Amino acid sequence: MSFAFGHLIGAWIVGKAYEYFSKKNISHYTWFFLLFGGILPDIDFCIDWILGTEVHRTFSHSLLFFIVIPCLVYILFKYLKNKDAKQFAIAISVGILIHIILDMSSTVGVPLFWPNFTHISYTTIQYTNPADISMFTGGNDILIKELKAAIFDMGLGTVWIFYLWFRKKISF
Repeated sequence: MSFAFGHLIGAWIVGKAYEYFSKKNISHYTWFFLLFGGILPDIDFCIDWILGTEVHRTFSHSLLFFIVIPCLVYILFKYLKNKDAKQFAIAISVGILIHIILDMSSTVGVPLFWPNFTHISYTTIQYTNPADISMFTGGNDILIKELKAAIFDMGLGTVWIFYLWFRKKISF
């Protein structure tokens, strides 16, 4: 399972690979949409926290989300007459796709064909009741495992930010 920083790193690596192989630079706004797409599917965590639901890894981790969100981005920026609308839509779709691919590495997998709740991972294809997918229902062992992974993710993020600061790529 990948947390926010892992998803950002995945999208960043794909963006850097694109720049390297295409010999083109990605604009700052396109980088925003690529990285935002990398974490956007986990917006359902906010819904869970605010409403007390368990909707994580449902619609936002499906191919439908992968199609709908870029279309909305494209329509919005076309309406605003932005010449980069297509570029932004492609960037956010790539970010979402990277997120879904990374989450497929977990044993739970993702419901690619939502509203069908068959979860697909690299190792299994299984029907999963959405109410059963929670780090809070598995007891202390699962909670401790999730917390360790989250702390590692935060540490990785801190090291990366320090590296960018040290290389004078960002300043505070």
